[in-house]
Amino acid sequence: MGSSFRDDTPDYQRIQHQFASYIRDPASNSVPSGIEQRRMDIYKRLFFNNLASFCIKAFKSFRPFINDDQWNTLIRGFMREHTCKSPYFKDIPLAFVEYLESSDQVSVEYPFMSEMCHLDAMRMQLRLAPDARLCENLNIIEDATRVQLSAAVRLLSYQWPVHKLTPSTWDGQKPKQPTWLIAFRNRNDQVEVLGTNVHTFRMLESLTHPLTLSALTARLSEEFKVDRKSLMNQLIPTVQAFNKKGVILTSLRN
Repeated sequence: MGSSFRDDTPDYQRIQHQFASYIRDPASNSVPSGIEQRRMDIYKRLFFNNLASFCIKAFKSFRPFINDDQWNTLIRGFMREHTCKSPYFKDIPLAFVEYLESSDQVSVEYPFMSEMCHLDAMRMQLRLAPDARLCENLNIIEDATRVQLSAAVRLLSYQWPVHKLTPSTWDGQKPKQPTWLIAFRNRNDQVEVLGTNVHTFRMLESLTHPLTLSALTARLSEEFKVDRKSLMNQLIPTVQAFNKKGVILTSLRN
C-alpha cells in the first residue's frame, strides 16, 4: 500500500485512500489506523446499501432473475472494480452497465444481462431527459412537412428481446434475429418501449436532423430499393402515428 504513495503525500490523503479502499473492498483492505472498526462498519454498510438500493430501483427488469447472493456479489464487484467518472447518481446505471460489459459474472447463465440493464438505464435517462419541443399534430404535406426525431427518444438494438424477457419466459434460446426497440417518453411523460422492424428503425435513424417527407422518402426508397410512391403511402400514416406518440416531431418548412 505504501509504495503507491510518494514520500511527501500528506497523511490525510493516505487515510482517505485507505478509507475508500476499505469501503470498496473490505475483504482485501484493512481499516485505516486510528479509526474504530465499529465506525468503519457503519460506513461500509451505508455505502453498500445505498448503492444496492439505488441499483434495485434502476434495474427492475433484471433483478428478479438472480438471488440475493448473486445480486450482492454484482454490487460488491461494481464497487471494487469499476471507476465511475461522474459524481451524479443519475449516471450510476450507465456506469453499472459498463461494469457488466467487462465482467463475466452471471453472464454465462444470463447472456442478456448487460443488454437488459442497458435498456433499464435508457428508461431512467428518458425519465430525466429535458422536455422535447412541443408541436401540434399537423396534416402531412409531402414537400412542406419537416419531420425530426424527438430528443426524448432512444433507438436501441439488442441480440435479445430484453423488453419482454421475464424469469418465466426465459428459455435460454438465442433468437436468430436482433431486436429493434424504440424507447421514448410520450406526451403524457410516461416512458414506453416499442418493438419495431429494421426498416422502421432505419427510418427513425434518418431523422436525427429535420427532413421534408419527400426528402425522407427519396432517401429511403433508394436505400430500400422500393417504389417511391408506394413508400410515401406507407410513411404518411407511420409519421402521423409516431407524431401522436411524441416519437417524431413535425413542423412546416418556412
